[in-house]
Amino acid sequence: MYANSILLLAAGLVCGGFLIIASSSQRSAQSAAYISLGSLVAALATAIVAIIRRLGHAGVPGQTQSHVLIFNWLPLPDVATHAGSIMIQCGISSGSMNLTFFMIFLIMVLLTQVHTLGVLKSRQLPAGYFAMVNLTAFLLLLATLSINVLQVYILFQLALYAAWYMLQWSHRPPEYDIARRMLLPHWFSEALFLMGVAVFALHGTPLDRQILFGHISLRTGGMAPGSGALISSLGRWFPGLTWRSVGGVCLVAGALAKAGQFPFHTWVPETITGYSGGNAMLSGTLIAGGGMLLLAHSLGLLNLNAALTLAMMGATTQFCAALIALVQKDIKRTLAWLLIAQTGLNFLFFGSGDYAAGLQAALLTGLVYSALFLAAGTVLRASGGQRDITQLGGGWKRLPITASVTGLLVMGAGGLGFSGLTAVIQAGLLHAHAYGWGIGEFGRFLYWVPVGMCYVIALALARWWWLIFAGPSNNSWESGEMAVQTFPLLVLFMGAIIAGEPFVDLSGLFTHVLGVIPSSVPASIPPGFGGIILRPLAWLGPAALMVSALIYGGGMHHADVLRRRPGPNLVYRWLAADMYFADLFLAVLGFPVMLAGRIAAFVDRWVMEWLLVTLAVLTRLASILVAAAETGLNSSCWECLHHPAQRTADWLRALRNRSAGLYILSAVAILLVVTLLAVYIRR
Repeated sequence: MYANSILLLAAGLVCGGFLIIASSSQRSAQSAAYISLGSLVAALATAIVAIIRRLGHAGVPGQTQSHVLIFNWLPLPDVATHAGSIMIQCGISSGSMNLTFFMIFLIMVLLTQVHTLGVLKSRQLPAGYFAMVNLTAFLLLLATLSINVLQVYILFQLALYAAWYMLQWSHRPPEYDIARRMLLPHWFSEALFLMGVAVFALHGTPLDRQILFGHISLRTGGMAPGSGALISSLGRWFPGLTWRSVGGVCLVAGALAKAGQFPFHTWVPETITGYSGGNAMLSGTLIAGGGMLLLAHSLGLLNLNAALTLAMMGATTQFCAALIALVQKDIKRTLAWLLIAQTGLNFLFFGSGDYAAGLQAALLTGLVYSALFLAAGTVLRASGGQRDITQLGGGWKRLPITASVTGLLVMGAGGLGFSGLTAVIQAGLLHAHAYGWGIGEFGRFLYWVPVGMCYVIALALARWWWLIFAGPSNNSWESGEMAVQTFPLLVLFMGAIIAGEPFVDLSGLFTHVLGVIPSSVPASIPPGFGGIILRPLAWLGPAALMVSALIYGGGMHHADVLRRRPGPNLVYRWLAADMYFADLFLAVLGFPVMLAGRIAAFVDRWVMEWLLVTLAVLTRLASILVAAAETGLNSSCWECLHHPAQRTADWLRALRNRSAGLYILSAVAILLVVTLLAVYIRR
């Protein structure tokens, strides 16, 4: 039994937990939680068996193809070459990158379910929530094992819908209005993604269509837009706009929406109203890793224009989200904007050509922010649901383990290397430096803006931690922490350390899988002012905590004095309102949809309805005329047939009354028949 079959069995166990929970509507939340947890533990044990089988076959000749299981699904005509057909395939692959994402996604989902056990006594979660958790996890795991771009996107899209239902089940009553705000950006990006698929299906090469619909090794030779010869061609915005550029940008839009990137980023803060475990699961899998995994499968389809678009959208998202997170007060909304900002930096790494740094940073970001969202859930339970971080403080007394682990994660995400993220960020920024200087002019902003925003992200993370766990206590904490809540934090923290260390070498793994050509990126930090800014990143986390202590050490007094000044107050209000992105979202996306709905309603009411009424009246009139004509024709035909028949009947009746005449006529008829027969026989 090969590794791919075992991994498919592991995903099937997760789906089995969903079916068991969903089959009984009367099941309690406690039993549903244990069924979900048991299915995830069984899936993890099965996946470990798959890893052992994979390692056992690593050096066996002839076993290289055993890690792919392909099903030919649907043939499509090859429009581009008019020869043969394109076979749409679906299947699973247990390659190194697929297996890495599968295991990390499964572990994060399992740990979030362990954390959920600690809140069941204080918060009522329905059994349907755990069913949707298993369904979402099942779709996410299948997406990590997918063999082509189309399969990855479809499964991630289905996982998004399942996650929406999961978040709805955690509300009492369900907040169905979140669908309009959460799913609308994805519908727009879905339309763009399908447009990109159509472009490559009609204008792409056979290799492009194979990447989209079939299976091909991810070792595509590497686009490596960081190399000098290619970067020098980007001297102006979007040179040589072709069908390939349009298709690549449309595919990039699909990845941007899955990761909550500009301009499809508004849906991520809307998910924070759900349960924290669901937020941790969604942030660590779909947001942090989903878009990056889709880009990894689309690598051979993205040309320089698509990569430049990706880098610019990532830098833009990081800039906006980092500034917004700096002034947020909601405990989970702050983390949501920080997650968007960090993911934008990862997208910049990928767009600038450092694919390995982008993928490794995505996994580390998922581990770090899953832990932070779980910590936020612990704080909400201990503080009685207090969401305003300015009303918290002194949490380290009641939550010492949570405060210590999250403090190390904050310093690791901002600097000091406790999570391994700092080294990856520095490597990615070095590549962005070479990328930006190769482009020249506006390209240098792709280095200066991300470096500056790294400082803002570190300060926002330190502010979030300080206002919750340090400083004077502004809230009476109701309870402490539990073992089932601290255990997932410790495991995620250790995972972030291990995944970021050089001996694991995830960067080398992704480089080998993607087949990236080594580029001429300088190994040392660039000299000059850029180097002066980049070098302190290693100590940025502790420095940010010291700045937060200086600003918020005496409560919110110093911060309020600064915020109330006329200039900073306007900026603060603008950032606190999320830069009015919600209004912009309604104007750019919501208004066209509303207008289309109004037009459709008008057409339905005043065009289609009247058209149908007119057709009904005309049909009724025609039926009346046909009925009248039918009645007239029937009457006239009956008259024509009735009179001769009546006369014949009267004549026969008269003959019957005159029996002698009847006999004579019968005799004459018989005589004529006999005569005719005699003549015929003689001839």
